[in-house]
Amino acid sequence: MPTLVEGLDEILNGGLFEGGVYIFEGPPGVGKTTLANQIAYTLARREIRTLYVTMLAESHARMLQHMEQQIFFDQQEVSATVFYVSGYRELEQGGLKSVVELLRAELMRHRASLLVIDGLVVNSLETMTNDSVRQFVHELQSLVSAMSCTSLVLTSGNGNALSAEQTMVDGIFSFEDHGFHWRAERRMQVRKFRGSQIIRGQHTFCISTQGLQFFPRLESLPLTGTHARLGKTAISTGMPALDGVLHGRGILTGSASAVIGQTGTGKTTLALAFAACSTPDAPGLVLSCTELGSDLRQLGSELGLGIEAAVASGALSIRNLGHEDESMDEMGHKLLRLVDELKIRRLVVDGVAGLADTLAFPERGYRFLGRLLIELRQRGVTSLFTVDPDALAVAAGTPLADGVTGWFDNVFTFETGPTRDRKVDQRVLTIGKVRGGGGGATQSTVDLFVSFSKAGEASAV
Repeated sequence: MPTLVEGLDEILNGGLFEGGVYIFEGPPGVGKTTLANQIAYTLARREIRTLYVTMLAESHARMLQHMEQQIFFDQQEVSATVFYVSGYRELEQGGLKSVVELLRAELMRHRASLLVIDGLVVNSLETMTNDSVRQFVHELQSLVSAMSCTSLVLTSGNGNALSAEQTMVDGIFSFEDHGFHWRAERRMQVRKFRGSQIIRGQHTFCISTQGLQFFPRLESLPLTGTHARLGKTAISTGMPALDGVLHGRGILTGSASAVIGQTGTGKTTLALAFAACSTPDAPGLVLSCTELGSDLRQLGSELGLGIEAAVASGALSIRNLGHEDESMDEMGHKLLRLVDELKIRRLVVDGVAGLADTLAFPERGYRFLGRLLIELRQRGVTSLFTVDPDALAVAAGTPLADGVTGWFDNVFTFETGPTRDRKVDQRVLTIGKVRGGGGGATQSTVDLFVSFSKAGEASAV
């Protein structure tokens, strides 16, 4: 049974199993109740009924009041396909045995295919014997199996009364709000899942008015199709001088380029020149990780690179990435979604430090970046990433590793600091690596000039 929650079914390799019992565990406020309601109301559109049983003293009206802010919520489905029942009195007066009788009666009454038990593990349950808890889970499994129903048990405990060691549940989902210094990420890990090959490990998720959205670890996703090869044709970098050194052609389609340099050396200028070559038939996308998109448009105009014309014609889009405390995987999935939706062929990621300023980058950044470039090549995207080594070291807490550039097909580095014989507007670009193109570059460096006229018009040559 698919949950129809974005990213979750991808992690679960399809969804949950009919007749299964699954525990959602985690601290209060992490999103368990929102997720359960999101699944219920999304399935309601397919006319799948849900019985939602609460074990807390909190009224259903208060819960629904919170759900009204969510886009997935539909008031018309309340008591039509989503039925709310309180089991608080049965738990207090008759214990778990009375709760089972309530569940059996209500399931038969509403003919529900999804059962949600919210707030079962409360302080009163911690004093119950392991045998009573084990017996409850056994009877719950028998009940949902006989009625072809899937059950979700929401608990605020971390294996207190309903632990993996004490039960025979089919799956355990652990939710946490992980914080480190000033940053925080919501994470979910499937600690146990029967019957399917899931994507293991921790996955980030976010909560918005659309509900929960999960972002599977990019490098752990199964590869689809064969590894794509570099294209045989070349496209312009936007800098005629650089194209001339690359056999007068530019860089190969489907290649990934890294432009490395300190602040002010010309990385963004080269990136905007590359993006300005976008056409309606081969659209481009600029994702800014460290600057506002409006500032990039202004810079492109000042440099006379035709950015405004490309944006106006629909050939180029400029978006911000990572400016809302997004996780690394969230940014990666957002990037690929934009590429697919806009049918992008030229991509600029301005500021890899924006990706590095996440909790996961120090441990997984190398593998993540490699998988991201593979996904882009499979989509036929020619990409250019700018890298400021100092900013990257601060964001990631570690210097730029030499092996990272190994993922890229082309590596260009701006030399730092003007020399005594160099003009103030001159930039020296070192060509470290060029893959394909009949042997690389004809020379190891290129002089680039950025000049401004008195009228305020500028040109990059």
